[in-house]
Amino acid sequence: METTTPTPRFNRHACMSSETRNRILDLIGDLEITENCNQRRMVNYLYGLFDGYDYSDEMISDSLIIELFNGGNTHLVTEIFAIALEIDSYPTANC
Repeated sequence: METTTPTPRFNRHACMSSETRNRILDLIGDLEITENCNQRRMVNYLYGLFDGYDYSDEMISDSLIIELFNGGNTHLVTEIFAIALEIDSYPTANC
């Protein structure tokens, strides 16, 4: 049986602004209408942010980044990186 390291958590209510929540929702909407890529895992990471899970490392290393970049969706790549950097700056456990 393989053990995994739990994903770090942060206090979303104390750390995340309404602007960031709106950016995440906009990004989810944009990803869901993007054709020719498998965005499901990234969308799950983004929804997980609302529960306080720090998926910033997974977001920036996901293979979708390359698919989006190669498909000319650099604005989505830029937004994913911007949100991941912000989430990564949050203190874990308690803000």
